Amino acid sequence: MKRMVRRRGRSARELSARQARHLRAQLGVAADIAVTARRRALADLLRSDPGTGGERVLRGRVDVDDVLEYARQHFGLTAVPRERAASALRTRYELRGGHRDLDTDAYSPAHDSAAGELLG
Repeated sequence: MKRMVRRRGRSARELSARQARHLRAQLGVAADIAVTARRRALADLLRSDPGTGGERVLRGRVDVDDVLEYARQHFGLTAVPRERAASALRTRYELRGGHRDLDTDAYSPAHDSAAGELLG
């Protein structure tokens, strides 16, 4: 009769998948921080000068560079590919309804190669 041996450690595949999930979560938080910061700056601008919007709707802009900067500041991530940050920003931008008051460069053709990466 063959004995079943249970390994105590995690396999390399499991560790890699766990690290990828952790990075996605950190980039998602960095994207949320970037969106929130831009919205707060926009709200402060409107509060300080109510006539700023006028007839033209005032919009803010959140960029992939913002996400990379917050990922560096909050999580110490210094070598994140722009495509991964753009993918995280696209996901969070859509989830948080960014189209209402923010513009972004996350949809530029340079970032499209990783569009489905975070969703899978």
